[in-house]
Amino acid sequence: MKNILLIGCGHMGGSLMSGWSNSKNYTISVIDKRKYSILKKKNRNKKINFFKSIDDINNQNNFDYIIFATRPLELKNVFKELKNVNLNKKSIVISVIAGKKTEIFKKNLLNISKIVRVMPNMPALIGEGVHCIYTNKSINKKEIKEIDKLFSLSGKTLFFNSETFIDKATAVSGSGPGFIFQLIDIMEKSAINLGFSKNTAKILINETFRGSLNLLNSNNISAEKMVETVATRGGTTEAGIKKMKINKVDNIFNQVFKAAYKRAKQQGAGK
Repeated sequence: MKNILLIGCGHMGGSLMSGWSNSKNYTISVIDKRKYSILKKKNRNKKINFFKSIDDINNQNNFDYIIFATRPLELKNVFKELKNVNLNKKSIVISVIAGKKTEIFKKNLLNISKIVRVMPNMPALIGEGVHCIYTNKSINKKEIKEIDKLFSLSGKTLFFNSETFIDKATAVSGSGPGFIFQLIDIMEKSAINLGFSKNTAKILINETFRGSLNLLNSNNISAEKMVETVATRGGTTEAGIKKMKINKVDNIFNQVFKAAYKRAKQQGAGK
């Protein structure tokens, strides 16, 4: 049985907590001052311990994993609260905070050497997230397997040897659901402009996305090849794709990812 301390329980922390709470392999303690009452009421039937502060926890050094899931701007205050806390040096610190590098945790948690950085994404809410993971050199192979097991409960895991790829993954898979939702919204409104009702447009676009992705995953063929298959010469799809190329949609997405990546690096600049 592994003991988890989750600091911060917003959308991402909450989704991870839900996945862990369904497993008998973990005991969970959660610190969230702002949402304490709401979380306790909402999860009253689950074996999860909720606290307003680290000071309210008796066994402060009894955690195998200490998960940081606060907002980036809140991390500085969390470090202040932990300054005089006797954390177990064998604990593994895991950050799911966008942009915050492992070096920041090393500087502020002086007796902690085992540090992991994870970038999940929103589909973890339904157990279908993708978790990009970087572990520092203090994490051994056995611990890597345990970390893999921990995050596999809410989706797929990808491990990277360089922390640089976590900021890049933040731009692609971390922010990606937001870009996809934006694209779906644009397509729905475009369908409405053709004369479809709002409800019909939603069904048409959502089901087209879902079916297309399932079809792509069922074939050992790249998305590029699937475009060639569906865009028959002189057909309607080809006409639409030509317009996408004229308007340089590929360049737009390159700019989108670069902007998100730049912001991820800026967030990591804070101490």
